[in-house]
Amino acid sequence: MKYKYLLKNYDRIVNEIKNPPIIFSNDLVPFLRKKSSESYFIYQVDFKIINQDVIYTAKKPLHNLHPDCGKIRFKPSGTTSTLDPHIPIVLQKLNLSKKDVLCNWCAKKKCRLYILKSCEIEDLTQENRFFLYCCQTLKKENDKIKKANKERIYNLKSKNKIEQHIHQKQQSLENLAHSIIKEVNPINYKQLYQFSDNYNKTDCLKITYIYLEKLHRFIEKEYRNYLNVQSNIPYRSIFIREKEITNKLKNVKSALLNSTINDQLLNIVYEPLLKIGTLNIKEKLTYYDFNYCSEFILEIHKLIENAKISEDTLIDCLFYLNFNSLQFFKFLTDTILKNLENSENNIQKIDCLYLSLKCFNQKQRISSLKYRTNLPSVQDQIVHWIEEEIAYLNRSLNLETKQFKIPPENEVSTKFISGLSVAQLSCFFGLLLETEIIKHKNQTDIFKFIAQNFKTKNTDNISIDSLKVKYYNVESGTKKAIREKIMELLALTKH
Repeated sequence: MKYKYLLKNYDRIVNEIKNPPIIFSNDLVPFLRKKSSESYFIYQVDFKIINQDVIYTAKKPLHNLHPDCGKIRFKPSGTTSTLDPHIPIVLQKLNLSKKDVLCNWCAKKKCRLYILKSCEIEDLTQENRFFLYCCQTLKKENDKIKKANKERIYNLKSKNKIEQHIHQKQQSLENLAHSIIKEVNPINYKQLYQFSDNYNKTDCLKITYIYLEKLHRFIEKEYRNYLNVQSNIPYRSIFIREKEITNKLKNVKSALLNSTINDQLLNIVYEPLLKIGTLNIKEKLTYYDFNYCSEFILEIHKLIENAKISEDTLIDCLFYLNFNSLQFFKFLTDTILKNLENSENNIQKIDCLYLSLKCFNQKQRISSLKYRTNLPSVQDQIVHWIEEEIAYLNRSLNLETKQFKIPPENEVSTKFISGLSVAQLSCFFGLLLETEIIKHKNQTDIFKFIAQNFKTKNTDNISIDSLKVKYYNVESGTKKAIREKIMELLALTKH
């Protein structure tokens, strides 16, 4: 079925805003009267008590059809307050007569007063009427789009088709929102929600963006499981969800700055923190990025709560979160190379690298999550690098020691055929070393001895590298097989 573009009326409103039609003074009056049987201005007055002195601030009045007025909730009529004696003073300052207004206290904030004054829609400025026209038109349009969207998705039986439909809506909303933001050109995203007193072209574009964002958030809430997580997250969603982690973010930043962690690691940890903390209007943040950064902050905050903040715990936490940035990869490799400087020769370096390989292979990480979606996991990056370093050092060692000498023609090399596999041989000799049946400190010599003197049913030439890898990464099946052989040995000792 051909994709139906549902934002055509949004496009029409945007075109009207950019290229306003010739509208005579009363053209929009009937339209606005249909939207409300009453017409009045609402003054918001906030009181503060400082050192027993009462001061107040009054905002510019809004018409009752203004979208911000929909959030206002009054206390029941006749409700009194200790601040009632100050109402006449406020009315005098605002040049309002008590007989022409109604005063209601806010249901949520006890120090907030709303003053209602009747007005005629004809008395509103042409700009204000057009602004209210945009608000009411887009509000009705959103209701239509939501209903049409629910009906369409209800008829889609396939999950893939629903995902495709939602992704198309996201893309359409994102494209139009981007073009409006470009036209408004705000300094920061908070300016998108602030209106002037003139209700000019920019204000009309802002209200269009706000209703577009309401539609975006509706899709986000209703169809969360079908969202394209690589799509940009609306600013309002960031603002609302950011409140949940704001205090934790502050605690994390403060704890990191007061710690003794080296600057290189600190800069790495700070990268995702800054993505949320310093969001710029020109920067885009996807659902995936926001969710990852939120999870990142929560995990680091757990370390702080448990008083476990240190370089080692941070590295483990970054590894667990699959923080696969190139900067973190470089930090890990630099740390390994620095540790190798204490090794006297290539054999010790190889042993040190195998130990690091074992540690990184055994570290826990979240497999379903990673910081950079276009890069391999942090485990794959570092394990591959260590394996390459081991291979290089082994080649260098072979050249230095001339390991692969051609034996004289008259010299016959005899190898014992083992009933164990290469992995089982490696595990068995490892047990001999650990129980000190074999007392030899250099493990590489043991691996050479096995390679030179043993062969298996499937392998005539056992690789030293293969023995080392299997020595440091023993599989459960190998352990089980060796355990059974040891049980056979024990049984023989009873005869």
